[in-house]
Parts: sequence; C-alpha cells; structure tokens
Amino acid sequence: MATQEHKEEIRGVGGWLSFFIFGLIVSCVITLIAGISYIPAIFENKVLSLAYLYGLTFLEILYYGGMIGFAIYLIYSLVKLKPNAVSLGKMYLILIFLTNLIGVIFSGTTGEPLASENPFLDSSSMVFRSLVFSLIWFLYLTNSKRVNNTYPQEKRKTYAIDKVFFFSILAIPFAIYLLIFVGITHETLLSSTNQASCEYPHMRIGDECCVPNTYFGIPMCNDEAAKMHQQLNHAVGNKILTTEKTENIMGKFSLMVPPDYYAIRNSKAGYYDIPLFLISYDEFGNAIMIRVIYSESSNHGETINDFYYDFKKGLDQSAPQTLTTEPQFFENEKNGFEIAIFNMTANISGIETFNAQALIKSNNEFLIVNYLSDNEDLFDHYYYEFENLVWSSDKVN
Repeated sequence: MATQEHKEEIRGVGGWLSFFIFGLIVSCVITLIAGISYIPAIFENKVLSLAYLYGLTFLEILYYGGMIGFAIYLIYSLVKLKPNAVSLGKMYLILIFLTNLIGVIFSGTTGEPLASENPFLDSSSMVFRSLVFSLIWFLYLTNSKRVNNTYPQEKRKTYAIDKVFFFSILAIPFAIYLLIFVGITHETLLSSTNQASCEYPHMRIGDECCVPNTYFGIPMCNDEAAKMHQQLNHAVGNKILTTEKTENIMGKFSLMVPPDYYAIRNSKAGYYDIPLFLISYDEFGNAIMIRVIYSESSNHGETINDFYYDFKKGLDQSAPQTLTTEPQFFENEKNGFEIAIFNMTANISGIETFNAQALIKSNNEFLIVNYLSDNEDLFDHYYYEFENLVWSSDKVN
C-alpha cells in the first residue's frame, strides 16, 4: 500500500522531467543562434556555385526551423500531457543523434569539414555528446516512474502527422550533404575539364582561359589589362598624379598614398580585387608599382601567421623559383591589426623583379600590399614609401 502511494506521488511535470523541458527550451535558443550565425556563412564557400549555395541556404533554413518547431511541439505536448508526448520526446532525441551522425559519416567519407565544426565542437566530441545526451534522456523517458505515471502506457499514442514531421526533418540532412557532394563533384569535374582544355600559351585566370598579360606584374586576361591601360593612359595623358593623401580602400581601410604616382582604381585580376594600383616611372622608364589587394574571408586562418604560411604554400606551388626572405610579424595595437612583411625576388616574363609584400589582417579582413620593381637599386630607394603606406593602414569604422 505504501509503495502504491509513493508511486502515485511521482506524477506531473516536475523533477527531472521539468529539467528535460528546460533543456528543450535552451536547445531552441541555441539552434536559433546557430542558424542565424551559420546560414550567412554559407555564401563564403568559394567552391560551390550560387545555385547550390541558394539551395543549401533553403535546406538549412528548413532544418533549423524544423528542429525548433519540433522542440516547441514537444514542449507543448509534454506540458499539456498529450498522449503523443513520450513518443515525440523519443523521436526528438533520435533526430538529434542521427542528424549529427549523418554529418560525421559524410565528413569521414568525403574528407569535407563538418558545417558546424570548430575547435570546441569537433566530430568525435559531437558524436559523444549527442550519444550520451540522447541515450540518457531516452532511457529516462522509457523507465522514469514520473513519466510512466504522468503519461500512462495505455493512453499513449503516436500520430501519423508526428511520423511525417519526424521523417521530413530527418531527410533534410541527407538532402544537404547529397547536394554538397554533388556540387563539389560537379565543380571539381568542371574545373578539371576546363584546366585540361586550357593549354599553353593560355592559362587559367579566375574563371577564364586566356593568354596572360603580365605588364602590371600579375597575370590577367587582356580585357582586364586593356581597362587598366586605358585608365593609366588617361592619367598619364592628363598628368593626373597622386598627392600625398589618405586613400579609402573598399570602405574598410585607409592608407597614406605617396605622391607622384599614377593611380588605377577598382581593377581586377582573375579572382583578385585590386581597389588601388599605383605606378610610377623613373627617368629611364623603369616602372615602380604598388598594388593593394583586398580580401574578406573567414578562410584565411585565425592569425596572420596562418595566413602567411598558407600564402607561402600557394606561392611555392605556383612559382617554385621565387625567393623570399624570412617574414617579420608585427602587431599594430593602435589600429588593431596584424602585419607580416617580407621581400620576394621573382621572374615575371623573363624579367627579374624585386617585390616587397605586406599582409595586413584585421579580424577576418585582409589587405595584401605589394611593391614591385624591376630595378634593384630603386628597391631600396622607394621602400620607405611602401613602409609608410603599410604602417599608415587604419581600419575604417
């Protein structure tokens, strides 16, 4: 009799059951924050086409919205003591585990990083946490006296609409990873086909296959080079030279520009945006160039050291004969950015060039400031202008 009375006491939404509901509320908030932070980052992908990225965005919105909707539906059913509450709870726990497991299997099979992977949430710990969370609460919903008394076995039901909701959400991760796999495979095959068909004297520059024009010290297709020549000829013909002033770069940075250079603005070379290109000539007609390349991406690494060594790796692959000095790393605390400076000697179209590089990092934004000359004597003479330009760099608020 006492046992029966004690059993009857453990009833209603309280104890660990209320903690489970609280966890569901927290899960809704975390899922919403994760969706808001992750979905815009989809478009930082440089491999997949826009059509695939829009498709992924739509599916991700469906997934995050579906998980939040399912959790809210579960909370309502638990609080209102609905007959489908327990089956909904178990479905939700299975969803959490399986959707994470699908991502890990995909990552392990294809080598692609998980969409939400970061140092705190790597694949192994994610599986472990989801497994433990799902298993413990699944066992609780199965064996708890409070749950069995509050939602009696004889009154429990599983509605058809609940199963439809469950399998619809479960299908979304499959669709997402299938779309990513198909997209990457398609883009890789397309790139390989294009690369194979782009033979010397042509080369692949961005999305185009063309005969490279290297007059401005960086390979670009003739149409882009023609635009720069037109702007340069206009400046030279009208004697439009820079005066020492601050130049705004993409609305993000400002640089102190040296005087007596011709300025070419908003040019492009393949995938590179060159918001500012400065060029000057000595009395013998030797060209001295300073160019500023802007990049905004979260894929460059967490520190300026990461970016430099990734930059150097690409340089070694594309121009193995290039010689570089050891980089010097600086932190400008006043303006809040990091800098890597190094010198480089390269051969462009048979001409030995002397090149000073500065990689400037502010959060996830980068400026690559590049000084280029084919005269070693002028290298030392003009380096102070480059140095002043680099150290004047300031983040535009």
